[in-house]
Amino acid sequence: MGSKFIAALRCFFKCPAETMRLMLSLNPPYDSRAVEVVKAHCPGIEVESVGFYVGLFLALVFLALCVMAYILSLLYGMGGI
Repeated sequence: MGSKFIAALRCFFKCPAETMRLMLSLNPPYDSRAVEVVKAHCPGIEVESVGFYVGLFLALVFLALCVMAYILSLLYGMGGI
């Protein structure tokens, strides 16, 4: 899982728009242009798993930002900042 996750992240950073297009299409007939661009920039990656791993990464980033906002609100409420 680790190598697939890292490969999906590298692919996301190389072509974020096409990866997001793959992530947002829920049904298997994906956008053909997005599939071609992802396969050209990221050879050897499973197109079906890119959306899952990128979505997981974005969810973890969102969770981390929410935790940071909560901690900052606690500090602000205590008068620490």
